[in-house]
Amino acid sequence: MRRLEPDEIDALLNLDVVARLATIDSDGYPHVTPIWFLWESGRFHLTSSSTRPHLRRIARNPKVGLVIDIEGELRADGERPNRQVRVVGDASVTPDPGGQWTRRIRAKYIDGSIAPGIAERAVHQERSLIGITPREIVGVASV
Repeated sequence: MRRLEPDEIDALLNLDVVARLATIDSDGYPHVTPIWFLWESGRFHLTSSSTRPHLRRIARNPKVGLVIDIEGELRADGERPNRQVRVVGDASVTPDPGGQWTRRIRAKYIDGSIAPGIAERAVHQERSLIGITPREIVGVASV
């Protein structure tokens, strides 16, 4: 295993791959939610329907984890190389009025030429913005 260089971390954070957000439930157990994100200005931005349970968990305990990873094809030696970014940080939840962040995040993941107007679909629902300020970011690559 080797540490990723800062430019490798940035490259991974700009891919349209799903992150996994870990929040802590009321019994102290982790709960993991797959979610889209945007990395900008040293902070992670995610949005969600305002009724989702992970938002209530963040309100109770803002300490979160986030993992973003990709895995390569199976090689002849039986290994599947991967790269991952692991984050621990503090989250906050605020409204996403007008769906500003929702639009930006959806544009990262959805090609508007293939699905015109799709970025607008979720903005009519009440959405919340999850902002994560990292305490630690570790990037690693295996084999």
